[in-house]
Amino acid sequence: MEKVRVNLNYSKDYSYDILIDHDFVGNELKGISNYNRAHLVVDKNVYELYASFFGGDIFLLTSSEHNKNLDTVYDILKFLKNKKALRNDTLFAVGGGIVGDVAGFAASIYMRGISFIQVPTTLLSMVDSSVGGKTGVNLGDVKNLVGSFYQPKKVLIDTLFLATLPEDEFKSGLAEVIKYALLFDKELYEFLVHNKSDVVKRKNDVMIKIIKRCCELKAEVVEEDETEQGIRKLLNLGHTFGHAIEVDSDHEIKHGLAVAKGVYLEALFAYEKGMIGKKVLDDIENIFGTYDYDLNYKVRDFALFTNAIGSDKKAMSSGIVLALTSDVGSGIIKEGIDLDSIKKFFEGARWMRPQ
Repeated sequence: MEKVRVNLNYSKDYSYDILIDHDFVGNELKGISNYNRAHLVVDKNVYELYASFFGGDIFLLTSSEHNKNLDTVYDILKFLKNKKALRNDTLFAVGGGIVGDVAGFAASIYMRGISFIQVPTTLLSMVDSSVGGKTGVNLGDVKNLVGSFYQPKKVLIDTLFLATLPEDEFKSGLAEVIKYALLFDKELYEFLVHNKSDVVKRKNDVMIKIIKRCCELKAEVVEEDETEQGIRKLLNLGHTFGHAIEVDSDHEIKHGLAVAKGVYLEALFAYEKGMIGKKVLDDIENIFGTYDYDLNYKVRDFALFTNAIGSDKKAMSSGIVLALTSDVGSGIIKEGIDLDSIKKFFEGARWMRPQ
């Protein structure tokens, strides 16, 4: 079993382990009595595929952006209340990023905070959302506007779940892996470029290696900047445009696929504005092209799209904030970007990269 430690400087009590292995979490879930009294929020599809892992009264959640709201949080809180959950109980979040975000937020506010354990079942949640303590829900058409920083007690990553992950969900998660490579790790970038066959076959040793590396990178960022005041902002690479794409498409485009488009289109915008060089733009297109991503996006509703960018929780009074890659393995933050310049970029529909 691989282990990554997230060390939070302000308190060893809040530091935690990420455990990564194949086919082990079923026994963990069956033996949850070891965690005092446990309560489970489980993705409905995961439950149907792995029903033998679960027993007793659980909260089933149909994962969709339309359910990622305060109504669902309220339902989970009622579930905990009806089960007479106590302050020293533990809430397990078993599913993808939506389950982890919503259940984690509910855990952070029930009785002013009970323990929760992340059991991510998608590649995206394994490499990104289950680690770092970001919890929250959407408010109207603005993603993740309401939430809290609330660290899990533990993260249990079982690559067994990848065997039943639909292809579009796998590519959604792989986009976040590529994000980490572009921001922090040129070696990971090269590994992804030269090992496509093993990656797309989801070979277990390869996936454990990739997941562990992303968790190490995420842990390093969280340890330095837990509440996103500095370096953690870089993890929003592709997310400013990506979130707007999700909203404009009425969430027909999955998060990671929207982020992939966002990474490229933000880079193209930045290149045209002289913020980055052509080589990194080519490198971005190269790796996404290697894995056959569609990087184009034609805006459906400009008012909705630009409002989503302007309402982005990362925006500041001085303007829009973009996380960018100045070179493979090196991220930068650009602040004070005028929203009108972004509007003009998308109105121009300049989808093809410069030659």
